[in-house]
Amino acid sequence: MDWVWGAIGSLVVVAGLILAVYLTRFRAIVTRVGSFECSLRESGSRRWREGYASYGLDRLDWFPVASLRVRPRYSWRRGDLEVERVERRVSRQTGRDVVDVEIHAAGARYHLVVVDEAYSGLRSWLESAPPTPASFQ
Repeated sequence: MDWVWGAIGSLVVVAGLILAVYLTRFRAIVTRVGSFECSLRESGSRRWREGYASYGLDRLDWFPVASLRVRPRYSWRRGDLEVERVERRVSRQTGRDVVDVEIHAAGARYHLVVVDEAYSGLRSWLESAPPTPASFQ
């Protein structure tokens, strides 16, 4: 019977470690400057994924909420991102103003849903790209 309690104790310790890693990862992503809540759906899919996006110097990274992965699931270079369609609406779940954004990046299309304020930040970030060497000629 002692082995049962030992196994249960081991499972509790492992579950605690997994929870600690998850919470540490989540806190590191959410508290980054430039992070915002962002649902994502790949074009052609019906499945929405909850996550957080974070601006980098020259890229936008997207991290799923339900993951232990430290690296972003998607990472798009600023120069490769194109906004295809923008639609404002009120979320049925939260009642908040949200923006559906269809983007094209690296040969694929994605649909993002962000709150209105986050879309303003995304648009500003895209428009504030530093000039490329070709624009100096």
